[in-house]
Amino acid sequence: MVRFKKILSTILLIVCFVGSLQCIFAQSIQPFECKATYYHNMFENRKTSSGEIFSQKKYTAAHKTIPLNTLVKVTNLSNGRSVLVKVNDRCPKRGVIDLSYIAAEQILLHKTGTARVRVEIMEEEYFEIFDEQELLFEDLDKLKADDKIRNHQFDSLLYSRKNKYEEIFAFNFYVRICSIEKEEDAEAVFQKLPEKFENSTKTPLTWKKFSMRTIIT
Repeated sequence: MVRFKKILSTILLIVCFVGSLQCIFAQSIQPFECKATYYHNMFENRKTSSGEIFSQKKYTAAHKTIPLNTLVKVTNLSNGRSVLVKVNDRCPKRGVIDLSYIAAEQILLHKTGTARVRVEIMEEEYFEIFDEQELLFEDLDKLKADDKIRNHQFDSLLYSRKNKYEEIFAFNFYVRICSIEKEEDAEAVFQKLPEKFENSTKTPLTWKKFSMRTIIT
């Protein structure tokens, strides 16, 4: 019995060690470009490399080397559309990421069959957005927003992820509005904006009790 417990403990340690190595390896991967395709329906309900059952209705992907269960952002370089997918399967071809059909739809990959994409590894905390992105896509579909507006909306959600005011952030085209009580807190928000907005963000135009408006040009 004692020997069995030692063997079990050793196995658990190995599993944890391998998991840690995968996490470190995933975080060390720099954004890269590759070819994107999407799954054929014949793979529906088959077991993936991670053990999950494949579904065309889930935001997942297959890649040859990215660690399983890693969250990635895939951006179609032809239109700028992005989607978050979890890598849960292996793709035999090097330099290719294979998306589920629902993920392919969001970046319009299903219309072309293949596309050049940029792949970025996302931290685990972004799984919260991953779990809710379908609601965001539904809202954008209702607005019938063009790709430029749609891309701004999606990126805005990601950019404000580590901001403590994220729940009250709204980004609609060129206007970002948030409710903040103190001016110094608003300044902290400005400092958290991506560098691409650093030189195009103006100081608050109006202060009405607890509201602040910022114009992005």
